[in-house]
Amino acid sequence: MKKEELSSYTIVIENFQQKIKYDGSQILAHYTAEEHGVLGNSILLFRGNMELSPKEMVDIKDVLRESHLAKVLISSNDALHMIIEEFDIQPPNLEIAYYRLRMLTQLIIEQLQLKGVEVSRNGTDLFINEKKLNVGIATISQTSCKIHFGLNYSDTGIPSHVNAIGLKKLGFTEQDLEEWLLTVAKKYIKEISKIKNDVVKTKPI
Repeated sequence: MKKEELSSYTIVIENFQQKIKYDGSQILAHYTAEEHGVLGNSILLFRGNMELSPKEMVDIKDVLRESHLAKVLISSNDALHMIIEEFDIQPPNLEIAYYRLRMLTQLIIEQLQLKGVEVSRNGTDLFINEKKLNVGIATISQTSCKIHFGLNYSDTGIPSHVNAIGLKKLGFTEQDLEEWLLTVAKKYIKEISKIKNDVVKTKPI
């Protein structure tokens, strides 16, 4: 595990060779503080499988729409995960959290395009030739905004009702993953910092 300080954020990078299951607990408030001793804004990066039943999901729409299709609605044998927790908006605002998730989605699109990947977007869902690449959700606690963005690396272990693809099929190698995801995290922090600078420099009317 490594840590990097950037602006007002701490980036925690788990060893990508030691895979960690995403089970929904990572999106709970203060997870990175309790697991890694990081107080304040943080971005946690890790790799591993994921498996969520409807009761562990926070996306009510997906639960209502898909719960009859499978007992497990979100799963993957191997994925990249980004967990963002931010305390700078008080009280926490779910709409702003979703704006930030949309911005993160666009940054990921740009980084995929740099690798020559043609990608389309529907909300925060990314598609390659109509095959789904990711999951993404935003939520809030009493004190923070939280985002989970998961990108399939393999295309196995996906629920049968989902037509999916993984980064491996797009030419990503094992050696690419940590640096690529870290670049996305740093670009996200840079954009947030620019927004805060814009707020400071702007005269009210």
